[in-house]
Amino acid sequence: MKDWDSIAGKLTSTPAVATWAEDEMQVFGIFDDGQLWDTYWDGVAWHEWHAHGGELVGSPAACSWGPDRIDVFARGRDGGLWHLWYQPDGWQPWERLAVDLASDPSACSWGPDRIDLFARSNAGELLHGWWDGSAWSFAG
Repeated sequence: MKDWDSIAGKLTSTPAVATWAEDEMQVFGIFDDGQLWDTYWDGVAWHEWHAHGGELVGSPAACSWGPDRIDVFARGRDGGLWHLWYQPDGWQPWERLAVDLASDPSACSWGPDRIDLFARSNAGELLHGWWDGSAWSFAG
């Protein structure tokens, strides 16, 4: 039985992974400094960890709806849902989406310009949020 490969890092969260191109993987985790960090596999080797800032708790979620697009979601220390994304011109700044969470988010995409998010509300309800290509919407 082969041992796991160590990619190092100081994660305090469960990792999240997204793939956005052939032979490419991006892994995200929250480190002990409360920031989101990532490393990526380019088909040959893992690259150094890179910090993306944030004041986060719990575990992130990540998905991709197309080539050169990655969306990452995490719960902030303020209880809010925070969003960071990569597009061809680079990483965009964190934005706070208009919802508070009692759990870590889950994310998926089933097509271009579509993201679905799920999390538990402070009242214990399942929240569903989605990006339709032009705006975020949330339902409880």
